[in-house]
Amino acid sequence: MASGQGEPPRPDRGLPLPPAPPARRPSLPTSAWVKVGVGFGLALVAALAIPRVTQGGSVPPVRVLVLIGALITLPTTGALYLTVRKDLRLPVRIAVYAAAYNGLVVAVKFVLAPYGVYQVNRRETIESFLPVSSPVGAVFSAGVVFLLYLAVYLVIYRLARRKLTGLAGMAPHVRQRRGRRVALPMIIGAVALAGSAGAVLLVPLLLVASSGQYLDFVFSSGASLLIGIALAGATALAGLAFTSVADRARILGDATVFMSFFWLGLYFLALYHVLWVVYILVLTTVWPLKVVVPK
Repeated sequence: MASGQGEPPRPDRGLPLPPAPPARRPSLPTSAWVKVGVGFGLALVAALAIPRVTQGGSVPPVRVLVLIGALITLPTTGALYLTVRKDLRLPVRIAVYAAAYNGLVVAVKFVLAPYGVYQVNRRETIESFLPVSSPVGAVFSAGVVFLLYLAVYLVIYRLARRKLTGLAGMAPHVRQRRGRRVALPMIIGAVALAGSAGAVLLVPLLLVASSGQYLDFVFSSGASLLIGIALAGATALAGLAFTSVADRARILGDATVFMSFFWLGLYFLALYHVLWVVYILVLTTVWPLKVVVPK
């Protein structure tokens, strides 16, 4: 009898193989979250305590803003550096790039931008229904600024991601799925807008206008040039970090570490903006801004 005769037929013979499951979002280990929690916990203590123990005068002294910025930078960028090195196991050069661009972001958000706002507020009163010194105004100002940071961050990420097409860890058909997720809310929003004759735009426009005045104060101050230089430097360093991680992922043939690095940086950007809301509310409580609500 020939070999193989009498074997029961395989039920899966001739059938196409099932599709591979989509790549899941890389998760950070618990040790990474501990580092991030400790870093931002110490930064929160600095943001809450330093303004209250150094209060005095009509505007925050520059030395106080610099001190707060330093006490926020050290624990948060330290946590980032250790996470990149110990948990993601990336080279020192990449960890330094990541810590440096995050340090510049902290300098802009917690030192230069508040200084610029107070400087302009000396000669110009804030006219807004929702000034940055109010909880709602601070939250929406942080949200608008975060979207601007996010847009630049995603451009840097996509430019570096081009090197990794086809590598393990990159989910297939991500663009198509994202397109469907974006299209449906847009359609619903268009229907709601048509049905309400545009009235639904009133509140968002007020919120954007309030956030826009905050940005106008920041970029019309004497610190605007330093802010521009710092943001350009942060963008360049972030680009170097992502390019270096992409090169390493391509050598290893696995893009998982690249995606983990992306999500880690995004978490830090989001946490900085949450921390900024607390900080600016404390700062404007100790040193009130000159605000007029339009009639």
